[in-house]
Amino acid sequence: MASSKKLPVSKTLTHQLKSFLVDVFKQKNLTNPKLVVAFSGGLDSVVLLHLLVECQKNISFQLQAQHVHHGLSPNADAWADFCQNVCTKLKVPLTISKVKVNKNSGLGIEAAAREERYKALLAADVDFICLAHHQDDQAETLLLQLARGAGVKGLAGMSAANKKLLRPLLNIPRVALELYAKQHQLAWIEDESNVDTLFDRNFMRHEVLPILAKQYPAIKQTISRAAQHMAEASELLDELATLDIASCVNSLDSENQTIYRQINLQQLRQLSALRINNALRWWLVQHGLELPSRAQLQQITQQLMHAKADAAINIKVHQNFTLQRYHGRAYLVENMPSLAEDIQLQWRGEDVMTLPDQSKLMFSKKLGEGIAMRHLETKKLKIQYRQGGETIKPVENRPTRRLNALLQVANIPPWLRARLPLLFIDADLVLLPDIAVDVRFKSKPNETGLQVHWQFN
Repeated sequence: MASSKKLPVSKTLTHQLKSFLVDVFKQKNLTNPKLVVAFSGGLDSVVLLHLLVECQKNISFQLQAQHVHHGLSPNADAWADFCQNVCTKLKVPLTISKVKVNKNSGLGIEAAAREERYKALLAADVDFICLAHHQDDQAETLLLQLARGAGVKGLAGMSAANKKLLRPLLNIPRVALELYAKQHQLAWIEDESNVDTLFDRNFMRHEVLPILAKQYPAIKQTISRAAQHMAEASELLDELATLDIASCVNSLDSENQTIYRQINLQQLRQLSALRINNALRWWLVQHGLELPSRAQLQQITQQLMHAKADAAINIKVHQNFTLQRYHGRAYLVENMPSLAEDIQLQWRGEDVMTLPDQSKLMFSKKLGEGIAMRHLETKKLKIQYRQGGETIKPVENRPTRRLNALLQVANIPPWLRARLPLLFIDADLVLLPDIAVDVRFKSKPNETGLQVHWQFN
């Protein structure tokens, strides 16, 4: 902290935080954004909240705090009261969110509590969530990831700015926060679990890092710098994955959401094994799934890339998602409850119609396309689902086609066919969204027609 000799730590930290916020707000093009501080009442979050209150004197933003009450400690209620008193004194609105931690989730208490905490914080209607992680936390995180055999993304540690999450103190050592708290005579609470070295992070904090610091006094700073190097490498890998996945998704895929969350395996095979792994990791994460382990990724690539062409592939990658393969493509499929067979809806002229499974029908009028509007002057357009035996005649002078045959030709995956909405006029099947219109109902080149697009994602 050589700079603190020239400038008091209070002004140094305030200046650094102010610069951080100005840059973030400018990048996001936001004026007077809403910020919420994850406020545990511990030293780190108390200092962060106090600093933000100071920064409000020079920067325009709305500030509030949120305390997540886990109920795991007998002192939990007292901590919530403490947080309320601090926020009242600083004139910062506080929300206390009570959560229930599932101790039998298989994640361990640390991870389960963290999951519930982030879930509560991310539900806040704000632009940014400010977390009080500092340089020491970053060092502990990287050591934990090393111990777990993490890859580049894991070794990148925590990011100072990631979507809604901000960690403005990430490059600040904890000793600077302690000095700031003393200068401002701040009070904070001590969580008794922070000294329990049965928890992995506490073990790194109290047992491992002190030993390393004896031999390498600047170990926390150098570990933090290593995490920054890994973060840069991770960004480069993400950029490469973006290009590789883009080469495996043609323009039709991005325009037609009926065929969704898919990649072309033949094109993916043109890449090296390392790039395939990198691309698949990125693809899964982009859909909100956790980064797969090395073993999981090996199973995924083995089955998707090397199983027999007619083999049924169904790999569980999340409690709500499976990876499936159909006609040379890999699909990320969300598990959905079965639709009731007797569902029957009616179009009432809306542009967008939300269906029971939350997919959408998009309606638009266009000359010479879709169902001729003259058929809808006296008749109602009904939406229902497959009962079996449906037929449609999409081409003049050609035979009537069974629905199942058309869906196969259109490469609609089997798991999606039961969810395809069918459009009827009376008892006649007149349109399959994005696939076919019955010639008896199709608009002529000079008349207005109703186009229907199915958006399923």
